[in-house]
Amino acid sequence: MNGTKEIKRTDDGFPPRLRPLFGCPERLFVRGRTEALTRQPLVAVVGTRRMTNYGEAVIRRFVPTWVRHGIGIVSGLALGTDAAVHLATLEAGGLTVGILGSGVDSESVTPRTNSRLAERIVSSGGALASEYPCGTQPQPYHFPVRNRIVAGLTLATVVIEAPIKSGALITAKFALDFGLEVFAVPGPVTTETSRGTNWLISQGAHPLLEPEGLLKVLDIDEIPTVQTPPPNGRAGTLLDIVRLESISPDELAERSGLDVGQVLVALSELEIAGLISRTGDRFGAN
Repeated sequence: MNGTKEIKRTDDGFPPRLRPLFGCPERLFVRGRTEALTRQPLVAVVGTRRMTNYGEAVIRRFVPTWVRHGIGIVSGLALGTDAAVHLATLEAGGLTVGILGSGVDSESVTPRTNSRLAERIVSSGGALASEYPCGTQPQPYHFPVRNRIVAGLTLATVVIEAPIKSGALITAKFALDFGLEVFAVPGPVTTETSRGTNWLISQGAHPLLEPEGLLKVLDIDEIPTVQTPPPNGRAGTLLDIVRLESISPDELAERSGLDVGQVLVALSELEIAGLISRTGDRFGAN
């Protein structure tokens, strides 16, 4: 069973945050370090499978700060936001937990494109967990149900991007039902993937504009940061060009030799960092 452990609700190793919740699973199957499910603090970070460049840039900016403050990150190993969250956590040297709607054995992990990521999570000291035994293939109804575990394991749920009808909003609802904190990243009102997060904020979720906002609400002491170095790599190259003139993404792609997708990701990072701003379809340096 690939080193899978079964933990019953009555066992000492069962996550204590789950035990008193309505709908608590009677058992969990865990591959990796079972302690990863009980360490504190844990925060759920979720969002749409159709992640945008904006969502990816937010993840790259926020997650490393939370990891540096000792926060473990829980998500669902789905395509899009979940995968990006797990990957950003690993790249920052953090601990991450994937909650699955299938068995946790390597033959059952889905989507198959995330199989290598799943192995990295386990080998890095994190864990994969599910209420379904090894060999269980995912069913559509498994995913909404597993979201209660994603929310219940953690102190708070962060929604990066989500349309109105999405699994991420189901996770947020579970968190609210459990009396836990919910954060949402605001986005353009014209963007479908921000409609759900903007709606959550209108209903009372904490608007998350900077990663430190979560630390303050959860009363996690901030670690002083060193001066942020200038961006390098793609972002640094594009910033040098934008400082010369206001320019569009297509023009930047032509000038830099990057493809438009790479340009948009880097521009999102620079915009979130406050180094550039957008006017219409053009970007200029601040």
